[in-house]
Amino acid sequence: MGTVQTPVQAEEPRSYDLRFYGRVLLAAFILIILCAGFVTCSLVVNRGKQTGPARYDLSSLFKAGTQAFPDPSNPCILLQEYLELTSRGSYERAYDYLCEGLKKEVSFEEFVANSEKNSLLFRDVERYRFSQYGVDGTTASTSGYMEYGVGGRSLVEAAFTKEEDGWRIALVTVVYQ
Repeated sequence: MGTVQTPVQAEEPRSYDLRFYGRVLLAAFILIILCAGFVTCSLVVNRGKQTGPARYDLSSLFKAGTQAFPDPSNPCILLQEYLELTSRGSYERAYDYLCEGLKKEVSFEEFVANSEKNSLLFRDVERYRFSQYGVDGTTASTSGYMEYGVGGRSLVEAAFTKEEDGWRIALVTVVYQ
């Protein structure tokens, strides 16, 4: 048959093993204390800070008294996206929001030159306020405000036209107040 092995007696940890385990436990304890300290500090520091309101004004998505789904190509949202792209310097994407008739009148180069010339109007925009719009067949209009982080606001008025793929911007006027 086979050989029978006798159980081996467990050895006591040696002194250098005990020091090693002690150091590991001490390092883990210090790490936990440091993490708890950082969490406490961040909670105290950020206690007074509140997150700002949404940059986009989505109140125009739902018309009063209707249960219909919102129009995904809502002119107010389209205008806010156009203004945001212009403020970030994404002129090619912003130019795509213009209607075909306006693109025939204003070349891309003229659009970029005008946007860069008026770049101060699009600097430090904190939020948009476009709560409603009016639709008359294949045209729509809205007016609202761009509010700046440093104070002040600009009145924005826009007209839209409905094309095959949705609303497009036919006219935008931005006036600092």
